[in-house]
Amino acid sequence: MLTASEGVQAGLRASTVGSELTLVTWSRRARDAESAAEEAYAAIDALLRERGSAPVQERVFGDLQVAPAVARGRARAVGDTSGWEAPPTAVEGAPVGWSGLAGIHVIGARGSARTVTEGDRVYGRLVDTADARVLGLSDVGRRAGNRLAAGPAEEAAAAIVAAEDLLAREGFSFRDVTRTWFYLRDILDWYGPFNAVRNAAFRRMGLGGSGGSGPIPASTGIEGRNHRGGWCALDLLAMRPRNGGRLEVKRLHSRKQNEATEYGSAFARALEVRLGDARYVFVSGTASIDDQGRTVHVGDFDGQTRQTLEAVEALLACAGGSLADVAQATAFLANPSDGRSFERIVAKTRLEGAPLVTTVADVCRPDLLFELDATAVLPLGGRR
Repeated sequence: MLTASEGVQAGLRASTVGSELTLVTWSRRARDAESAAEEAYAAIDALLRERGSAPVQERVFGDLQVAPAVARGRARAVGDTSGWEAPPTAVEGAPVGWSGLAGIHVIGARGSARTVTEGDRVYGRLVDTADARVLGLSDVGRRAGNRLAAGPAEEAAAAIVAAEDLLAREGFSFRDVTRTWFYLRDILDWYGPFNAVRNAAFRRMGLGGSGGSGPIPASTGIEGRNHRGGWCALDLLAMRPRNGGRLEVKRLHSRKQNEATEYGSAFARALEVRLGDARYVFVSGTASIDDQGRTVHVGDFDGQTRQTLEAVEALLACAGGSLADVAQATAFLANPSDGRSFERIVAKTRLEGAPLVTTVADVCRPDLLFELDATAVLPLGGRR
């Protein structure tokens, strides 16, 4: 991993394995969200330019009230004409231990880039790398805004349809989607209906499969209000091979947890993507669930966190990796009072020092206190 220089770039981390994708994370306690965002984006932009990369996926976590300040800082640093035309998805994810900006995740791709637009709206970025076409879409629910029904499940269904339409316009389908992020307002009130509409959409697309064989993406489904007041913000990352380039996608299975599809949630535990000279392991949002789909260590934050980290480590081991290979991660704590305990536990694992944004958010079940999603990067010929 690469640690940026001290000073204004403190808190910036980027992956150094793999030439086609670069994962960048910024997270640092800061009193002024606007100046912190300006410094962070200037540093991220400089790093991506140094690598000949363009941003394709971008998520900002923090208190929603600082979203306008973050947008102003971002605009001063990168403007809207230098490859940053696509708006980031701003998600309510309050920092643990302070207020304001919690952190920023950016995925960049090396190659020729253009914006994905419809009318006067920008929905994402498409980069042609040496081996693949890499597409990132941001809060596609915005596209369905004038067609939304009254309920949250209907809005989620409309967001998925909007994503299908945008993918198709660029020559992609959901079969090419490797990663989705669903940020759901008041998740505990309607996670069941959300799963029902996602399941129905994937069945309609022919993505179901059996016994964990379906080509469904890795995913995070977590609490998160968005600045436009909608019920559902959906981001995604899709990839297709180009020019005969190397792009292989493999679904990974956990020895510690059963498939999420077995208890009605349509996502893969993890996907391993072999792209160019590296392997990218996209680990879905993972919580303290056993091999029967039951919550374990109820009421015990420490126990749930250890269980979760062990489950993530087991998935990474399927690709010959470990927590030490994590290049980007988000930790979601249901209770901010557990922040110190989380830091203490992480300090004793190989996740210590990883590019991590830690936020406060409800998990999909009321008895779950912690969730972690992560992306690891390994050399193509690494341990296996």
